[in-house]
Amino acid sequence: MHGFLGWGRDEMGSYYYWGGKTDMEAELEKSGYKVYTVSMGPVSPNWHRAIEAFYQIKGGQIDYGKVEAEATGIIQKPPGKNYEGLYPEWSADHPVHIIGHSQGGLTAKMLEVLLDSVFVGEYSPLLSQQHNGWIKSITTISTPHNGSTLVPLMLDVFPFALGLAPWLGGIDNQTINKIYHFDLEHWGLERSEGESIRDYYRRIFNSPLKNQKNLCSWDLSISGAAEFNAMYTPNAERYYFSIPTFSSVKRKSKSTHKPDSTSSFHLWPTTLLIGSDNNAPDSTWFENDGVCNTVSMTQIGDNKMPLFNGNPIQGKWVAMPPLNMDHQAVVGHGIGKKERETLLVLYMNHCKLLYSL
Repeated sequence: MHGFLGWGRDEMGSYYYWGGKTDMEAELEKSGYKVYTVSMGPVSPNWHRAIEAFYQIKGGQIDYGKVEAEATGIIQKPPGKNYEGLYPEWSADHPVHIIGHSQGGLTAKMLEVLLDSVFVGEYSPLLSQQHNGWIKSITTISTPHNGSTLVPLMLDVFPFALGLAPWLGGIDNQTINKIYHFDLEHWGLERSEGESIRDYYRRIFNSPLKNQKNLCSWDLSISGAAEFNAMYTPNAERYYFSIPTFSSVKRKSKSTHKPDSTSSFHLWPTTLLIGSDNNAPDSTWFENDGVCNTVSMTQIGDNKMPLFNGNPIQGKWVAMPPLNMDHQAVVGHGIGKKERETLLVLYMNHCKLLYSL
């Protein structure tokens, strides 16, 4: 499961979210692992992303839920979002291991909540019944379980970012969609037949999509993460692994952090912002990978994850040894061929662990 601003295998030409110039999915398949890549709304909230992931994996017509549709005004069952299913046999007898990068890890946690719950008044295959045992394990990579301090910083610096989403999502161009798709059809952003440009722009401008809770920014914030964590409980029969990353180093005689030698140059500004944010909860939040605070990758609420000792346990999140890589390098971006080969070995070793469970 990809993170914020991620993309699927049929987008971005031959440049993959998982692996960059290396096709991580194909390489893992060659080693005997069954792997599928899902594509979810790159700026959507976790509820929408989790539901999109469910139907892409299992198959069927996407149903965002009656309550959600009434609350936000989205199209509950958008035409054209009906899937054959990447793994239609998915069930308690054929559970899956989920690996999520960045927001993809938060989406995985939302999906497990939806699978483990029954929502009154809902009639969809996902929301109306429990699906016990459908997920064997969840692995998060560079995931801000307690939110990222970069969210308010970026919204302060670039307040127009949220407002752009309705406009970009409303672009009706098949060529552009093949390169990069915002997956916002359920918001009804397309221009209607006979609708004037003026009326269309007015409708887009007034779209509830501008509300930060209708986009991923709330889920990625400290407040949004706290709201979710308050109702989240790990499943006693599930395995959980968190892989933290960092590419900053503490300054001499100061508690703030600066980019280290592994940090990509284009992530230096955000690394510096996070590494000296006066509004951070405390100085432990200064260490980061250019996008997310490292401490947020190893805690859920006040519960600090113990370091993995080599013996998998169920029902408890454990932290793997931290990787000195930036937020994008850990999925294969901005690194050379030799580094991508080393990264592939890391993924293969983790898949070997998952297959042993």
